[in-house]
Amino acid sequence: MANAILFVHGRSTKPAKAALWRLWLAATRHGIARDHPARLDAFTAARKEFVYYGDVSNAYLRSRGTSYDEARDVAGRKLSLQQLRALPADAFTKENYERLPGKNAALELLADVGASTLGGLRIAGKLIEAAAPDIHEYWNFDSAFGTDVRFPMIAPLQRAMDRADRILVVSHSLGTLIAYDTLWKFSRAGEYRPRYTDKVVDTWITLGSPLGDETVKRKLKGARAGGKRRFPANVRHWHNVAAEDDYISHDGTLADDYRAMLDAALVDSITDHRIYNLALRDGRSNPHHGLGYLVHPTVARLIADWLGKTS
Repeated sequence: MANAILFVHGRSTKPAKAALWRLWLAATRHGIARDHPARLDAFTAARKEFVYYGDVSNAYLRSRGTSYDEARDVAGRKLSLQQLRALPADAFTKENYERLPGKNAALELLADVGASTLGGLRIAGKLIEAAAPDIHEYWNFDSAFGTDVRFPMIAPLQRAMDRADRILVVSHSLGTLIAYDTLWKFSRAGEYRPRYTDKVVDTWITLGSPLGDETVKRKLKGARAGGKRRFPANVRHWHNVAAEDDYISHDGTLADDYRAMLDAALVDSITDHRIYNLALRDGRSNPHHGLGYLVHPTVARLIADWLGKTS
């Protein structure tokens, strides 16, 4: 059985697919090489696919007046990764995180107060909508945006399942919503269920995910269903990684939100991990940065552990 890894990027404007994929691959490879060099050959040998919808999200954000300089963006991401790669594994501490320049007090407040308080007042959803309009647009029934950003994940997941690969999905930010809804459709929707009833994703890693947000949970595929049908039925192990002060994953724990999946034996485990994301963007702390997640020792360990298992 071959290993297959599907990477699903996050929200906001994005460089062209090839440029962004090189950065994601380099960040992931560096973390494994730094902390688990014995697993590097297995990572190289694994089938890897990059689920890219940046062209769709770029077009939508431009329609809202967002300006985008791709060359500057790529240069900034390269610099962020260069800085992260210079750090040893034991540098990803609270003390070093607190020393980062340019931390955003308003977004930190949102993250620190948490979904349990803000969610009941529906403030969190409004703040995330303002900061992340593409996540809000994902559920706009008068728009094709949600369908269009989910579409690129269908064929890679089909290929991996049709080959009977052992599958790892690594998704970030909006990509975690895309992955959740796609996995739900593969296990619940009529056009996929007959063919993929017995196909599973061995491990799913969510990074900087808003799946704990009360507004998000109400709008997921299956949210209005009862019983087991409410949730995907094709994930064995779910690891959720949330960075301190990441306002998108302001509810950083998902095991409590999706306890019903465990109780119904739809998933074998849901494990939450709290980290400090040391990424800088334009010289300022950016705890939601995808490369900062990918290069982190916790994420490197999760991928390396998965590579070291055979079933």
